[in-house]
Amino acid sequence: MKAFVKKFIQTTNIDCGVTRVGLVSYSTQVTIEFQLNTYNTTAELIDAVDKIPWRYGSTNTADALKTMHEEMFSKDNGDRPGVRNVCIIMTDGVSNINYQRTIPEAERARQKDIHIYAIGIALKDFREINGIASQPASLNAFEVDLFDGLEDLDLKILPEFNKLGSSVLHQ
Repeated sequence: MKAFVKKFIQTTNIDCGVTRVGLVSYSTQVTIEFQLNTYNTTAELIDAVDKIPWRYGSTNTADALKTMHEEMFSKDNGDRPGVRNVCIIMTDGVSNINYQRTIPEAERARQKDIHIYAIGIALKDFREINGIASQPASLNAFEVDLFDGLEDLDLKILPEFNKLGSSVLHQ
């Protein structure tokens, strides 16, 4: 996941200020690793991603989505008016904490005009990923069998992302 995030950061327009990146990690608890306005250079972001520890626990996707749309995409935390907001969420598990709130939180985010790309890694059931993603899910939900499958996924997501604007990454 970190390699995907770093490759993503390296191929976007961070240094010239076109793109801002914030990152939330989650398992049982949600952690804002950095806000949209915390770092302004590719080098700073890469360094920050390298320092993120692996957090073991359950899968609390609902609270991660809520944190994203309520806290991260705010003016105080770097959201800019007139710039499209994009969330790329990656998970290797189906929600097992607050699972009944996961898709409704994604719907709330989409109602705020946040475009969501959802990536499921090594999942047997992709219904939740398809429900999280912006519609049509066929263009915004992605399934990979192994973490290595993330390597080529950027070729599908990045061209569209670069047209859209600010982003929050979840892992």
